Amino acid sequence: MHSLRKRAPWRYAAITLVFVCSCGGEPQPNVLVVTFDTARYDRFGVTGDPEARTPIVDALAAGGVLFERAYSSVPITLPAHTTILSGLEPREHGVHNNGRFRVPDKVETFAEILKRSSYETAAMVSAFVLDGRFNLGQGFDVYGDDVDKKSDPFSTMVPQREAAATTDEALAWIAERSGAAPFFLWVHYYDPHQPRTLELPFQGISDAYRAEIAYTDEQFGRLLAGAAEADHGRGTLIAFTADHGEGLGDHGEETHAILAYDSTLHVPLILAGPGVPTGVRTRVMARHVDLVPTLLAALALPIPADLPGRNLLELVSKQVDVGGEPEVVSSFECRESEFSLGWLPIEGVRTQRWKYTALPEPAELYDVIADPGETRNLVAEQPETAARMESLHAALAPASAEVDRMELDPEDAAKLAALGYVEAPASFAEAERPDPRRFVVSHNWISSAESMASSGRYEQAVELLETLAEGPSMRPLALRKLAPILERLGRTDDAVAAYRHYLELTGSTEARFSLARALVELGRAEEGLRELDAEDLDSPGVARLRARALAELGRHLEARAALDEEFAANEHERLRQRARLAVEARVAPDAQIELRSLLAQAPDSRVLRSSLSLRLAVAGDTGDSDEVLALLQALVEEKPDSPEVLANMGWSFYRIGHPVEAAAALEAALEAAPSRLLDRVRLGVVLGELGDTQRAVEELSSALRLQPGATWAEEARAHLKRFAVRPEMAAGEGAGR
Repeated sequence: MHSLRKRAPWRYAAITLVFVCSCGGEPQPNVLVVTFDTARYDRFGVTGDPEARTPIVDALAAGGVLFERAYSSVPITLPAHTTILSGLEPREHGVHNNGRFRVPDKVETFAEILKRSSYETAAMVSAFVLDGRFNLGQGFDVYGDDVDKKSDPFSTMVPQREAAATTDEALAWIAERSGAAPFFLWVHYYDPHQPRTLELPFQGISDAYRAEIAYTDEQFGRLLAGAAEADHGRGTLIAFTADHGEGLGDHGEETHAILAYDSTLHVPLILAGPGVPTGVRTRVMARHVDLVPTLLAALALPIPADLPGRNLLELVSKQVDVGGEPEVVSSFECRESEFSLGWLPIEGVRTQRWKYTALPEPAELYDVIADPGETRNLVAEQPETAARMESLHAALAPASAEVDRMELDPEDAAKLAALGYVEAPASFAEAERPDPRRFVVSHNWISSAESMASSGRYEQAVELLETLAEGPSMRPLALRKLAPILERLGRTDDAVAAYRHYLELTGSTEARFSLARALVELGRAEEGLRELDAEDLDSPGVARLRARALAELGRHLEARAALDEEFAANEHERLRQRARLAVEARVAPDAQIELRSLLAQAPDSRVLRSSLSLRLAVAGDTGDSDEVLALLQALVEEKPDSPEVLANMGWSFYRIGHPVEAAAALEAALEAAPSRLLDRVRLGVVLGELGDTQRAVEELSSALRLQPGATWAEEARAHLKRFAVRPEMAAGEGAGR
């Protein structure tokens, strides 16, 4: 949840205007590209939304050029940003959705071009879908992708960080610059994307989408102010845009990545800074592929001949308006449901006036000048135009053959599957593949089920997902969403059945790994081990899971050997995984001996020292209390920030009778990693012992609401009943089981 900053959003507006209008002299200007994720064109004050609170973006437009007709080629984060930073369409760069593609090495990015021109380069991104492993960091000296990648297997949220944290990292990097060389900085803000977690009302805004955009606008102001302070007299060329928009119900699409209407393709685009005119609004059609050549032209750098885009500032200087510029043919696509569900892909072409969806049939033709909402399909009324647009689509160069499919290990693939990026089944015959335009409402119900589950309405979510799983079009995704909810509810057999059905449909390694993980977590280690051995799965996540299963079966030497083999090249991680296994395994009679042996190999390791303290404290031998306290006091002085270390310290303090210190450590662990539900339960226990029964009930209730069927749930309910201020509070928690 976002922290609410006591800062008037208009505080930065005047700074912004001075900043973007500083047209420096001889030195090469800095370059700042800022992208808001999932930001519709029409949700800013300057683009006509009277309820918007976006003074920073509005002021930026007043000090530069606002393109009223700017379009993305694809409503999906990774491929859209690849287009923004490469100047190539998805069919040219070969990246078509999140998680399954890696930007090919042969694609030259804007950062690489500027790097050759002696720019210092950095990127700060805010979501896992732009992680460095997907190779969009080509050409960046620094690629800041430190988001929360430790999401639990039940999470349906993309690992991300809020705008304030991204801005802090960007400002720290800017402040380090000496000014001897110009810089290029790309900052990506994910906040407007679902789920929208900002506390409402934010600045008097009760609409969650507008509020997230307002919050992000405020952080954008911080970024601009910091960049202005470190300008070093160069001036800064600024480009602001969004990767794509949001459906908000238009054409039946609530979110994005299923359809390809302009509700999700029409994006804001503003240019400002040295060499850019001020106070200009233009209806020249702009596209993401135009951004790289436009910025290169503004910097007086050569434009690669193979880029399909145009110099937008040249068109603005010529005062070209709609109908007055040479015809431009641009492609668009949306293929997420093709890869995840086996549905038909969407492909089409657009010109300044016409937008034509060629695939899937039946085709659609819209006059986007007269009908920007795409409400009237003119294929039948304009057959000649439709035929011409069809020929333009057919004449497009074939999609790039050098597609770099991403080979994720099963654990990372499972994280993406939990977010909805599942493997498509091979069960559809070509003639039976669903049309996304017909089934988009069904896909919306998946989001509804996720919202139900996140608010604790698990039974309603299960009922909806079971209904969706009855039809072939939504079955794989519905089953993948259903299984972990059943697991949370403690419906063990039903959860395993759902995972097995999902595995049968997709045959993916991710499906088998997810099934194996569920079996091990549910205490069925032997079955889980059989699933892991049924396929040649090999990754760090698989090794950890195999070791856990072996340890649960009492095969400790094999478990440790599995970890030693997997992490042989990383001694720190090998010791950490061995220590975690010693602490977590239910059957580990020699755990203390194991931890002492590990600690002898790395006596400075905080993880090992905190793990030993936890194991000694849980064992309850009073003779060990002094040793535990000495270990903990030394760790406190070192001020650790690892959630794992803090959590170990917290429960260790509690078990040796130091509840105040225990509460502080557990609260710090949860602040760093809120998804650690067992630590939330433990904090509730500690707070109850300290007499803060109201907060104890809050923490215990929160954990039980999120995972009512966990292995610790019965114990948590017992504590809740003990601490509840009102008896009905304890009774109510049992109802969710």
